[in-house]
Amino acid sequence: MAARFLVAMPVVVLLIESCMAAMFSARLIHRFSDEVKAFRAARSGVSGSWPEWRTMEYYKMLVRSDLERQKVMLGSKYQFLFPSEGSKTMSFGNDYGWLHYTWIDIGTPNISFLVALDAGSDLLWIPCDCIQCAPLSASYYGSLDRDLNQYSPSGSSTSKHLSCSHQLCESSPNCDSPKQLCPYTINYYSENTSSSGLLIEDILHLTSGIDDASNSSVRAPVIIGCGMRQTGGYLDGVAPDGLMGLGLGEISVPSFLSKAGLVKNSFSLCFNDDDSGRIFFGDQGLATQQTTLFLPSDGKYETYIVGVEACCIGSSCIKQTSFRALVDSGASFTFLPDESYRNAVDEVLLFSINLYI
Repeated sequence: MAARFLVAMPVVVLLIESCMAAMFSARLIHRFSDEVKAFRAARSGVSGSWPEWRTMEYYKMLVRSDLERQKVMLGSKYQFLFPSEGSKTMSFGNDYGWLHYTWIDIGTPNISFLVALDAGSDLLWIPCDCIQCAPLSASYYGSLDRDLNQYSPSGSSTSKHLSCSHQLCESSPNCDSPKQLCPYTINYYSENTSSSGLLIEDILHLTSGIDDASNSSVRAPVIIGCGMRQTGGYLDGVAPDGLMGLGLGEISVPSFLSKAGLVKNSFSLCFNDDDSGRIFFGDQGLATQQTTLFLPSDGKYETYIVGVEACCIGSSCIKQTSFRALVDSGASFTFLPDESYRNAVDEVLLFSINLYI
């Protein structure tokens, strides 16, 4: 972890010029100076968005930076948060693509959505002002006791459209001007499966505490995808009422809750044998539980990748089966690399033969 000795100096960058024995000298450079701008551009290849000195945007950015640092210093407001309709998750089997779902409430007045939980992506999107969406009638699916809903920004008093000038939209290839509404398109691993529409800010309704009996409500502003057009599996019963990305990206719900100082940047998904489960935001697990480190992909931490040291069948661990694996609640089955899969199959067959000898 980087040194934190500059937390009281939020608007400067410290460059150490020399250090000898017990003394050193340092030069203070303003974070929005041309020198720092050139340094960042040389290191990352892009200069980014820089406010003009002493403009309103300049002071707004300084205030935002101070507030973010204060939240980090003060810690999280709540230990746990979970959806206002309860922490329970559920699976409907093949009818809904073998994924895990939970009910959430969005907007003012609040509207309920049955969203799939996907640790392999970031954006929370829901069907919205639909051009091409899955059927939402409960009778179409047979396993629901109520119809699914469609969101419309015009129907929520707390909704705000994001423009192309927003920091989360600056890199969008579909933006022609800063004043244009911010579009999104996400292509998923499943063949020809995507969601597209506009990015909206609105309220996600949550409850604080460690169980569903808590009555402390929390209104958390988050960015959601107004999913106007879905394709592929999203038209065939998979996530018909939306999908909540739980990934590491700054647009995911866990990231927003953490940046707002509400909970730690973590969550837990726990499942029972009957495929029911619970979701808690901010849950960091037991101090005594075992942990493993996430691994970077191309030098970046963008998904939950872990290193698998070996595959074991019974008490026998297969040789040469170490690999990297993506932990993804949005995938129905476990997939192995070809060689590891063949070795595992051979070991299972051998184990089965020995079992009946």
